[in-house]
Amino acid sequence: MLKDPLVRRLISSSAFAGAFVWVAVRFFKVDTEVVWVLFGLSFIFVGILIVMGLVLAPAVGLFRRKSSLLSKLDASPDGSPELAGQEDWPGDPQTIDNP
Repeated sequence: MLKDPLVRRLISSSAFAGAFVWVAVRFFKVDTEVVWVLFGLSFIFVGILIVMGLVLAPAVGLFRRKSSLLSKLDASPDGSPELAGQEDWPGDPQTIDNP
């Protein structure tokens, strides 16, 4: 579990955030009330961003009519991706003619 990069990032970022708050309170005489307000407001901010993402994602999907390039990719049997509908190219697309 500790080899997962996301878990390692979570642990290291939590440690650095804790050290930042400890240094602010201990050496710069920041009131703990200010730290708690910052902690609470940051949770509110992240919650608002999550709600906005959940609301706006379907709305953006409705307005996007054009399909993306990734949806046009088709995996060929040899494992190399090719564009769908581009199989009838004149000549071999792998050869490069040098003058």
